[in-house]
Amino acid sequence: MRRLFISAAVVAALIALPAWAATTLRFGHANGSGEIAADLFQEFADNVTKKTKGEVTVRVFPAEQLGKEADLVQQVKSGALDISAPSMPTLSSLVPSFEIASAPFLWNDWTEAEAVIRGPAFEPTFAELADKHNIVMLSKVWYWGWRNVTTANKAVTKPEDLAGLKIRVPESPVWVEMIRAMGAAPTPIPFGEVYTALQQKTVDGQENPIPTIYSRKFYEVQGHLSMTRHMLQNNTMIINKASFAKLTPDQQKIVLDEAAAASAKNSKLQQEREKSMLEDIRKTGKTAIVDNPDRAAFAAKMAPALDKLEARWGAANLKRVRDTIAANRGKAK
Repeated sequence: MRRLFISAAVVAALIALPAWAATTLRFGHANGSGEIAADLFQEFADNVTKKTKGEVTVRVFPAEQLGKEADLVQQVKSGALDISAPSMPTLSSLVPSFEIASAPFLWNDWTEAEAVIRGPAFEPTFAELADKHNIVMLSKVWYWGWRNVTTANKAVTKPEDLAGLKIRVPESPVWVEMIRAMGAAPTPIPFGEVYTALQQKTVDGQENPIPTIYSRKFYEVQGHLSMTRHMLQNNTMIINKASFAKLTPDQQKIVLDEAAAASAKNSKLQQEREKSMLEDIRKTGKTAIVDNPDRAAFAAKMAPALDKLEARWGAANLKRVRDTIAANRGKAK
């Protein structure tokens, strides 16, 4: 019987070879079963695994399994988590100028917003996130929807209709200042407690995109929905800088390409679903819909809010975005 002898040097070289080893990326997000985003994030993970031939595996933890959205951002920053999908306002806890994309009555439509967010105007914001917080963007856009106001007992057609009402807001300066400028009393309440707060009339109303109002059934405990479209909610996909750097250039391209494909598919599906959900809410008969509130009157009230927020966001950052929007609108004429 012949024996095969392998030198110690060859054994050491074989042990040191890393090329075949699979990389696992952990992806935690807040979206639950039945939401378009949750399905697309899993599709993204499956496609990355398939196209890297198993060299990169993305393990998905949906529905706040690893923590709430703000916690997940901190985990990505520290490297405890590789990937997440927060909103731009959530990222403002690290870089305040992320809130600019959610400035009230800033955008005409999604096409305009997407072009500016992807362009040079927001690059300093994304660069600060990478340089100071070790987070890079996989996708800068993830359409979530236009936010609208719901109220229990009073239809809202103009700012004066909100006088004296308590409106639930997220715990973020842009929402607090916006609702205050509209003439209502901003009342921060954690998202998981909103339905109960509306049901028990702790607050008179709230504001959210149509998919959220529909999926969380806020329309069941709110008699009126006003299509104010006062704010755009744009989400993102992010990755820890070191986690991204350990991928090969080919693997990085696949991850970026699949994030872009998921983002594009989400924008199409979410906008289609936004329309169908609004019609479903209308058909329930539980909520009267104000299709055309006086948006210009609401927008005219925003100056005090923007003045206060400018210092938080940086005057140069806000000016750069506004100038870009104005220039793009000028070209479109």
